[in-house]
Amino acid sequence: MGAGKHLAAIEAHVGAFVTNENVRHQEAGQLEEQLRKRLEEVQNESRELRARMIEAHRQAATDTVTGLPNRLAYEDRLEQEFARWKRFGEPLSLLVWDIDDFKRINDRFGHHAGDKALRIIGQSLLLGLRETDFVARFGGEEFVMLLTGTNREDALMVAETVRKEVKESGIHSVGNRVDVTISCGMSEFTQGDTPLEVFSRADRALYEAKRSGKDRIIAR
Repeated sequence: MGAGKHLAAIEAHVGAFVTNENVRHQEAGQLEEQLRKRLEEVQNESRELRARMIEAHRQAATDTVTGLPNRLAYEDRLEQEFARWKRFGEPLSLLVWDIDDFKRINDRFGHHAGDKALRIIGQSLLLGLRETDFVARFGGEEFVMLLTGTNREDALMVAETVRKEVKESGIHSVGNRVDVTISCGMSEFTQGDTPLEVFSRADRALYEAKRSGKDRIIAR
């Protein structure tokens, strides 16, 4: 093979190699772009899924009648506040509320009036609470409240304000005023307590408040 032909062959080979490399780089760039777009899609899908999960959990932890947190949310919050109390030792009080003679309201004025009473009392329980406090519908006509950084004496003052607010508000059903009162049992966390023990004390205090005349607060 002459020198000219040999050189031409080399040039053709180099040219083919360069062309192939350009094609390969182009294909690699296209693949990289496809992967980048797919990664963005996956990240967006992940964010959307996370947002849906958060919203689903919020709905699952919300009482549909009052709009307050429900028992599931209360148990989550109680676990958090109990851990914080054990770590820092700041006062923590638990209050259990129960609407007095709620069955009578339902029987006499209907479930619509009963639901209205639940909503009004739920809002009354929220009044005066700080952002760090917590109130939830425990079930039926019962509510629970956690007052952080609040000792027995201060918790009793908060409870008394709520009790008066509920009694003075009442509800109206078909033009008739329905008197509503609420009773409360309260207990402060003390050294060695478990959440169950504190709740049991507050629940017994609530039973005592009911038995001794209702529309009152008892602390244990």
